[in-house]
Amino acid sequence: MAPKIKIAICDDEAAGRENLLRMCEAFFKQKEPAIEMPDIHIFASGGEMIGAGNDYDILLLDIEMPAQDGISIKEYFESNQKQTRIIFTTSHRERVLEAFGKNVVGFLLKPLCPKIFRKVMEKTLLDLCGPVLEIAENGETYILPVKRIKYIEAQDKYTLAVTETGEYLMRKTMKFWESALPFQDFARIHKSYLVNLEYFEKKGGEVLLDTGKTVKISRFRKNEVMEKYREFLRRKVEVM
Repeated sequence: MAPKIKIAICDDEAAGRENLLRMCEAFFKQKEPAIEMPDIHIFASGGEMIGAGNDYDILLLDIEMPAQDGISIKEYFESNQKQTRIIFTTSHRERVLEAFGKNVVGFLLKPLCPKIFRKVMEKTLLDLCGPVLEIAENGETYILPVKRIKYIEAQDKYTLAVTETGEYLMRKTMKFWESALPFQDFARIHKSYLVNLEYFEKKGGEVLLDTGKTVKISRFRKNEVMEKYREFLRRKVEVM
């Protein structure tokens, strides 16, 4: 299972910290179980946060703080090549211009609007986890981050989507999944299995799908699958 998303909230005002915490918890509650509730750390100053020595995926950062403001903290992340996505919060619209930077993914004006908060967080989550699929099934909507889908298994009139955080049995066809998922990142290794190449682990003529579960690659698909996997690896090396 992938590690939980780590979020830091940094604001010198207690009310601001509590408001952001409530909004974060409400936002991710709607994402469960596809995305686990993240680890959320609260700080009253930039010095306190940096002193903790942790890395975070997302930082909700107030611009106006005494001693060390949000701009200097942003510069710290940039100079130390941290990959943390920064969302600035501010009461002063005019400060937005000086707050731009390579780590900055969004801005929230105080008082915070829940609708805008959700929009900015969705954008940040997309940047962090990649695209998501929203699938309606039996009156429910499932939100599945594409990167976290390990494989799809055909089961009679249903398909089972196995992800890092759970399994979802749906009345969808393999054809649906092949068209919905990025072609270059998934391979049909067998008529009943569509595998995310990020999780592709070959042992002899079989692919390890999960702990203790292997599937033999169809001999009719073997050359195509292996060439697709080699191309996948080449693309990964190019972006490293």
